[in-house]
Amino acid sequence: MAELEFRRIEITDKQLAEECLKRSDFRGCEYTFGNNFVWRNVYNVEVCFAHGFYFCKFGRDGNVRFNYPAGGGDVKEALGLIMEYCRENGITPRINANKAMTERITAEYPNAIAVYCRDVSDYVYRAEDLSLLKGKKYHGKRNHLNRFYENEWSFEPLSADNMAECVAMNDIWCSENLSDCSVVGDENEQSKRDEQCIVRCSLKHFDELGYIGGVLRVNGEVQAFTFGEPSSADCFVVHVEKALRRYQGTYTAVNTEFVKSLGGKFTYINREDDTGAENLRKAKLSYHPAFLEDKFEITFGG
Repeated sequence: MAELEFRRIEITDKQLAEECLKRSDFRGCEYTFGNNFVWRNVYNVEVCFAHGFYFCKFGRDGNVRFNYPAGGGDVKEALGLIMEYCRENGITPRINANKAMTERITAEYPNAIAVYCRDVSDYVYRAEDLSLLKGKKYHGKRNHLNRFYENEWSFEPLSADNMAECVAMNDIWCSENLSDCSVVGDENEQSKRDEQCIVRCSLKHFDELGYIGGVLRVNGEVQAFTFGEPSSADCFVVHVEKALRRYQGTYTAVNTEFVKSLGGKFTYINREDDTGAENLRKAKLSYHPAFLEDKFEITFGG
């Protein structure tokens, strides 16, 4: 019988999961407990702990995948446990990993086949670049920011004191960006609806998840909010950033002010992937990432 026994992820898994995640110190957004928890319904996230590792499985039916295990110990043994679990459950082993871990797997398993997954590779920026927007390449961003700064604005931490206002602002964002939520639209719209489930879940469990966030106001009214959590000692992941359309430069301002509020504690800011959406890719590239946290899907030949 396989040693791995997966079950639905729960908030009570946070402490043990984060101990393992800290030992691995990966920068990818999927190596944060909050990300795993809030997406649990959309992606059917299940977890287990064994041999000093945190194992994370997601997907349904014939589309199951595993994150490269986080923790400390014998990595080859941990990968062997995934293989054994897959054999006993009739699952094709598919493992998602970053570039360094992919190289490690392909060195250990000569039959491993790695496919680059550009659409889910994370955009990682230098925190200093996002907070200062210096240089010619950020000229357009500074123009948007200066237009926003012409307003009577303020920035504050996201907390229980302004949570209800953020929930209300998010409802307005939905009315601006989504059609009838009871109607299934195209893939892009469905992705936005899924994300709204995540936003609501995140705000509900904000304190339990240990999230850090910020709120941007104009004339006292909430116009944007953002939040996330660290993924490694030098990297902070921004999970969510929402802004209304009323004022020019609101997205640029909430991005810049939030990174400033982190006080230089992190060298890098991970703003997650673009899901292959053309407009989102263009927007993320416009902030000039320092690098992409490349992701690969690994399968195993006969």
